[in-house]
Amino acid sequence: MRTALVAACVLSMVSASASAAPVITFAEGTGGNAAGTTVFQNFDDLAAGSSIGTSANVYATDSSKGATPAFGSTGNFAAVLGGGTYSVSFNASSIFSFVLGSLDRYNQLTLSFSDGTSQVYNGGQIIGGGSYPAGDQSSPDSNGLVTFTAAGNQFLTGAIFRSDTNSFEFDNLAIAAVPEPATWAFMTLGLGLVAVTLRRRKTNGVVAFN
Repeated sequence: MRTALVAACVLSMVSASASAAPVITFAEGTGGNAAGTTVFQNFDDLAAGSSIGTSANVYATDSSKGATPAFGSTGNFAAVLGGGTYSVSFNASSIFSFVLGSLDRYNQLTLSFSDGTSQVYNGGQIIGGGSYPAGDQSSPDSNGLVTFTAAGNQFLTGAIFRSDTNSFEFDNLAIAAVPEPATWAFMTLGLGLVAVTLRRRKTNGVVAFN
């Protein structure tokens, strides 16, 4: 009985997480990084003006091509210009966060997941669909900390920042720690139990309960 229950729970987790979208949290007027995460890129080790992608560069101060995110950005920041992209891959993480600057309707973010799928967010979708003053360089409604928390046992593995027009500004890219070995062990055990149950059903025509 216990084996069947565990198998059912794992099947439920796998099917639910396959299509579940991440939870988006937007902390207006806040900087830093999400709780439980570590910043892996703040662009401070790159010289101002460095290219980080197609029409994407590092900046130290405001310019006609990019404005420093109003909250929580210190040192350098990144800006993707019109028609540009900046791509980043990282270890599988349950959380991805970054400091956002002056969100515009023509900004786009694509997230990649551990199951090989991806999700595109345009403009206000990046902050969860809330209203905001587009392009405002000082309003907390357009500047703050954006956090994506993966659902179920799915993980985030990368992001692509795009913009049709100048610019998409951001800083302090952060992720959570790699899942604990115990978590992976439980998932592996659960999937093994599912396989055993399905094999028993195929052989006997019914699921055996103890």
